[in-house]
Amino acid sequence: MKMKKALAMLSALAMLGALVSCGKDTADSSSVAETTAPETSAVETSEESSEEESSVSDPLPRDVGPVDANAITFDDDDMHTGHQMGGGGDECDVELSIVDLDGDKKLKVHALRAEPDADFGVVKLVFNLPEMLGVENVGNIGHISVDFTCIANETWKNDDGSESLVVGNFLGALAGNIASEQGKDEEGNVIQNTWANHYEFAYQDWEHEEGSWRCETDIPALLPANGYAANDEGTTLVIMRWGQANDVDFYIDNLTFYDKDGNSMPVLAGGAGAAEGAEEGAEEATEETTEAAESSETEAPAETSAEA
Repeated sequence: MKMKKALAMLSALAMLGALVSCGKDTADSSSVAETTAPETSAVETSEESSEEESSVSDPLPRDVGPVDANAITFDDDDMHTGHQMGGGGDECDVELSIVDLDGDKKLKVHALRAEPDADFGVVKLVFNLPEMLGVENVGNIGHISVDFTCIANETWKNDDGSESLVVGNFLGALAGNIASEQGKDEEGNVIQNTWANHYEFAYQDWEHEEGSWRCETDIPALLPANGYAANDEGTTLVIMRWGQANDVDFYIDNLTFYDKDGNSMPVLAGGAGAAEGAEEGAEEATEETTEAAESSETEAPAETSAEA
């Protein structure tokens, strides 16, 4: 009897040992599986991180959108009355030319320094709207669109002493002489201004030596009194770039005018003959525009504060 009990106890102990052994093997296998999975995940994460670090952004393309059939593309080698305002003060001199930029013609604006080590002054480029659109159509302007491309010619000097060939800031405004005389209603309220800043733009690129943007604004942009007066010979579009530290050329392309119904407005034929015929009107319009621009800068110092 005692022998049977002993054999039964030995059998039970043997079975218990087998169960413990199986449990231990299972635990070891699970432990290996759990430590293997994170190692694989870490490798994948490392590869993704490496790809992100090695990626370099490309400069913005010059093709910034569709081109309207009535856009001024400068493919005809005509500046379409574009000229320097020439009013002195904070304005800098510029050199204007039609250039072929990789197969696409644009109006190039190259600013000139007053002194070798000085910052550049304000660029003020004037277009005479009656010569471009017909004086009878100027009062119907409801929207203006223009494409800009900037290309750096010299490095930007950072505060820490390092230098980089980048565009940096491209700040300025679309503005213009919108009427020769101020208009008021019977109660003395101004219903027609003579000058308006349609839109102040602020673009920047601190990675590339070139950048392109499309700039658009409604007319009038803010106040009803800032629309273009009808049948006014002195109306202009003025493209201004605030002062800049480094030498950056900017290029104008696809200048497009839209009427108040959203339809693009055809531009009168350009060419040398039209340009010569516009000279007399350009001189008169430039004098009026210069006075208006100077008055605007005096009344709104916040605008010139962006010229840093």
